[in-house]
Amino acid sequence: MAGRTSASFGVGATITILALAALGFFVAFAVFYGKYSGALQKLQQAQNDQADVVRPDERNRDDVRLLIDEARSAGGKSLVGYLVEAQEGMMARVTGSRRDRPSDFMNKLSGVAGAESASLLSLIATRNTEIASLREQVKQADAARLAAIANQQAEVDRVAGIESSHKRTVDALTAMINQYRDMNEEYRRGTDEYKKNVDAELDKVKTAAAESDRRLQDLLQRMTEEKLILENQLASLRGQRNANQVRANDEYALVDGEIVSVDGAARQVFISLGRKHNVVLGMTFSVYANAAALRPDEEGNYPRGKASLEVVNVGESTSTCRIVSEVRGNPVVKGDVIANAVYDPNKVYKFVVYGNFDTDRDGIATELEQAEVRSMIEAWGGTLVTDLTGDADFLVLGQRPTMPIRPGSDAPLVVVLEFQSRTKDVQRYDELQRQAVATSVPILTENRLYTLIGKTPSPARR
Repeated sequence: MAGRTSASFGVGATITILALAALGFFVAFAVFYGKYSGALQKLQQAQNDQADVVRPDERNRDDVRLLIDEARSAGGKSLVGYLVEAQEGMMARVTGSRRDRPSDFMNKLSGVAGAESASLLSLIATRNTEIASLREQVKQADAARLAAIANQQAEVDRVAGIESSHKRTVDALTAMINQYRDMNEEYRRGTDEYKKNVDAELDKVKTAAAESDRRLQDLLQRMTEEKLILENQLASLRGQRNANQVRANDEYALVDGEIVSVDGAARQVFISLGRKHNVVLGMTFSVYANAAALRPDEEGNYPRGKASLEVVNVGESTSTCRIVSEVRGNPVVKGDVIANAVYDPNKVYKFVVYGNFDTDRDGIATELEQAEVRSMIEAWGGTLVTDLTGDADFLVLGQRPTMPIRPGSDAPLVVVLEFQSRTKDVQRYDELQRQAVATSVPILTENRLYTLIGKTPSPARR
């Protein structure tokens, strides 16, 4: 009994111990399992956290491992810390703020033209090129600005010079005007004094004229009486003229030249008169057998010639004439005499020459070539006069002088004086032309003058 009890106690103790051990093991297992589960959860969380930073497949990439090595070399920093610090430094360089994120940078970059398809460095290079171009444009614009300033200063200097010249001209004109005003005042005083003297003389002349008129009336009356007496005496003497009154044989004085030779086939003759005898083209002559045929009849009429001639070519001492008409059966022969009732070989023609001429035939008429025309006229035997007086025979007009453009109010004095001189030349040309037409003075052009004096114009230059 006692043995069963001890054995039972031992078994019970053993079972108790085993139960306690099992309980302890269970408790320990539960504790360790709980820690193991917690550790697993932490490990999973750490793996998840690490995956947020870098995944296992990315960790083995060369570029990632290179970044990890760089982070370790930079003072044992973590990859994230290294990247964050690098990002802050890059953002500070790029955007100016270390707090900017890549999304902030992209938002700021979205407003830049071309940023969607181009890299930042290419954009920077493009901007640098544009900046360089703009700087060059600014440089050119600045150079242009300096040139414009220089031109403006030059223009200011030129305008100042013009104003100074204009002021000098105005001062000179003012002085001339004052001088003319003083002269005019002096002339006015002299004119007033002269008018007083003239009025006094006029009164004396009127008184003397009245006295002279009275004397002339008396004289006229006496002369009228004497005229009646003389008319009676003349009537008695008219029947007492001497029938044997001698007349001078002056028919030779009417002979101007003679026929040198005759070309009957061409109906032309050559006469003994030429340029030195003042023969001109178109002049006509009557032909007579001899000087006696020029004797006038009792009534003073001259007989008609056997033929009439017209000068068609003038030489120095002879001329060629065409036979205009002739009496049938009485042809023109060598030795016949010629006469022109109004022809006078000793007459010297007077010429007025004005205008621009083209004596060298270069197509340009100038006033300087007028001297050549004057020399031709004098060599021919003509005389030059300046005005169309009563004895002027011809007006030789060249081309009308060109009317100049009226200068502006700021033109130099020499230009104004030249304009006035040219204007006077044109007015003088028109005045001579009107005066010649009004007085029936023949107007000759340059070519008509050559025809008159028998000069052959030079050929036109090409």
